[in-house]
Amino acid sequence: MAEFRTKLLTLASIATMFAGMAHAQNGITGCTTTSNAVFVAAEGTTEQVSDLQITCPGGWTTTPAAGAATMNVTIYLSPAVSVTSATVGSGSTAVNEATIGFGTLAGGALGGQIRGVVSGSSVTFSGIPVATGAAVSLVITNIKINASQIATSSGAPTAVTETPFIGGTNVVPAVLAATNVAFATNGLTGITTKKGSDVTSGSITDVSICTGVFAFDKKPAFFVEFAEGFAPAFKVKGSAAANTTVGSQLANNSYTGFGVTNGTATNTATSGTRIQVVFNNIPANTNVYVPLTVSIGAPATSTLTLVTSATGTEVDATGSTANGAPGGADNGKAGDATSAQLTVSNGSATAVYEETLNNVGAVETYDIPVFLQASGAAIAVPQGALTATVSFAPIGSSSNVPNFVSGSSTATKNGPKFNACSTTLLFPFVTNQLGFDTGIAIANASSDLLNGGTKSTAAAQSGTCSLTFFGATAPAAAVTTPSVTTGTTYAAAISTLAPGFQGYMIASCNFLYGHGFAYVVYNLTQNNGAAMGYLADAITADRKSTISTGAAGGAVGTSGVGTNLPEK
Repeated sequence: MAEFRTKLLTLASIATMFAGMAHAQNGITGCTTTSNAVFVAAEGTTEQVSDLQITCPGGWTTTPAAGAATMNVTIYLSPAVSVTSATVGSGSTAVNEATIGFGTLAGGALGGQIRGVVSGSSVTFSGIPVATGAAVSLVITNIKINASQIATSSGAPTAVTETPFIGGTNVVPAVLAATNVAFATNGLTGITTKKGSDVTSGSITDVSICTGVFAFDKKPAFFVEFAEGFAPAFKVKGSAAANTTVGSQLANNSYTGFGVTNGTATNTATSGTRIQVVFNNIPANTNVYVPLTVSIGAPATSTLTLVTSATGTEVDATGSTANGAPGGADNGKAGDATSAQLTVSNGSATAVYEETLNNVGAVETYDIPVFLQASGAAIAVPQGALTATVSFAPIGSSSNVPNFVSGSSTATKNGPKFNACSTTLLFPFVTNQLGFDTGIAIANASSDLLNGGTKSTAAAQSGTCSLTFFGATAPAAAVTTPSVTTGTTYAAAISTLAPGFQGYMIASCNFLYGHGFAYVVYNLTQNNGAAMGYLADAITADRKSTISTGAAGGAVGTSGVGTNLPEK
């Protein structure tokens, strides 16, 4: 900023020095500037600011002899951000897309055009011809900046100004008024995740990995939501052929500026706005699907289209018809090819969408449905929830237009958690005191005759059980059983597991469909021996002292008071 002020003071001094000479030559003077400022995304490095118009009155003459003027214009940006207008063509014939238009401006067409020379935060246009006595009307367009260099806050957007310095033959040197051409603020906002079956409210439903997940019965596991920070922050690609008049890039809301052609090269942008969603903490053997297109309105007024990568040019048009993919008629049936399966590597997958249809006058909010699919008991339970990180894309690809940084708008939100396959069994009385002993048996019944049929989706599982004892003589640590394979039973005596113990015991098994049996014996080999058995109770992990009826009447039980309702 200090450097810019120094330059401006120097230019002002030069202008004052030459102003005294203007009385003799009576050259071009009295120029003014106008612009309709636009918003630019603070995350963008190739954001186009508004066009700037310079107008100078006619009627000037020269002394001692009449002659035409040649004007030079240098534009200084403040804050002193880098000008990132693209180079069109290559080698010695390359030109910058930054353009000043002069001469006939009727209907938005530029009668004459001169390309600018970029130097840091300034652009210079040299040799603009002006006829004797003629009014001057200039339009400066295609000035793109690295808006990520601008400090932004939660307050008012930061203004970006252009200050022109004019000079040349028969032109009175002058620093013209600084004019607002843009306001920088975040272009991406409202990043969140939402419940799959209800996009308006409710917590995200956790995923049970025991019985299989078939794209959540063809419903999304959750939604990833994000919105424009301003209208229109999201833009389409556009083309140089379509943007042929002043301001057409704004009317078309495209990243391609006013069309510039140099031989076979043009300044057509690489893509429209791209939004990247990076999923992490995906369990092994889990498939992730997202739709090929996501639209707002019916008929659509805005559309995001899935592309192959952040920098690629190809649309991902490969919809999945795999069993368990979204859109099928029933669980596990073939998908309808409206969603693509993402590539998962080391628990991570990425989806990139591009804006292909834009509603210029509205702030767009998109909900991306995310589908998950896995076979029963095929995945290990990860620590924590699946996450989604949302940002603009690409990031750090300087040859792309547009290009972004991972700014303050980039956010990571939680998706669903994955619940382990488990059975919790309560053995309400086990003892190894006063001549008694208790034998326990835990059966892994995850194999049955109904697998693959219509009545069961249970999958064969194996796992261990953690036995925790509760009572005055309980062991200090839980006892872990050997692996109980599907279709087998683990059996042991309390005299071996917890000698001298009496109380109750809870077995937490990491497989579904475990069943327990206890057999309490006394002097079993003696004439006065006795024995009795009971089935263990299967209990849930979310037991509550207060059980709500779900109706306006409130609860059927209160804290510390049993309700005599069965466990689930």
